[in-house]
Amino acid sequence: MKSIKPLLPLLLTGSLAACASNAPEQASQAPAAVQHTQLGSVWRTADGNTLYTFAKDQPGQSNCYGPCAEKWPPFIASGDAAPSGEFGLIERKDGSRQWTYRNQPLYSWIKDRQAGDTTGHGVKNIWFVARADEVPVKVYQTANASILTDNRQQSLYTFDKDKAGESNCYGKCATLWPPLQAAQNAKASAPFNIVERRDGSYQWALNGKPLYTWIKDSKPGDISGDGVKGVWHLAHQPGN
Repeated sequence: MKSIKPLLPLLLTGSLAACASNAPEQASQAPAAVQHTQLGSVWRTADGNTLYTFAKDQPGQSNCYGPCAEKWPPFIASGDAAPSGEFGLIERKDGSRQWTYRNQPLYSWIKDRQAGDTTGHGVKNIWFVARADEVPVKVYQTANASILTDNRQQSLYTFDKDKAGESNCYGKCATLWPPLQAAQNAKASAPFNIVERRDGSYQWALNGKPLYTWIKDSKPGDISGDGVKGVWHLAHQPGN
């Protein structure tokens, strides 16, 4: 089966944009750059701080103030900043302006100590890295592990009978274990990639291992599929 190559991280810094000889002077500049981490490609500030989104925000509205904003500093824009591509701006209660990505407010995390740190990913199961690709994967933290989930926070699994880059789960199997569907041309970044299924559809994979959910899991944190028939296993966050 065909494996789609991951998206290579692109540095989208404003300085590079400004140096392009054919760029108009008024061209807008992306406020963040792409940084490759063990979780894949994520957005970062010019200082190298990983950016995050907050599940309790509404589109275009921040709900992180007071002690929350002390731990998760909003990504504040300069006075002359203007929207750029999928990056937008919202006004906070104090009158400052905060960057958004795809209408989701952006924050850093005070416990990240160096460039590439992603220690805020999955905190309280409501904070997640701001992905620079289209991988529909989040994480759910339990007392013992960091479990990969889809965007609905349904646990993700791998199947021992699959081969690298190839799914062997079809028919009734795929009904019980729905593949994590992908668009053919979706932006991927290692360790995530896209594999083609025999029916011509596409599926997300982790290091070449196709990913699935389990129909008997009903809420975030459910892991009833782990160990089924000895061949189904939870997919864990890379690095854990």
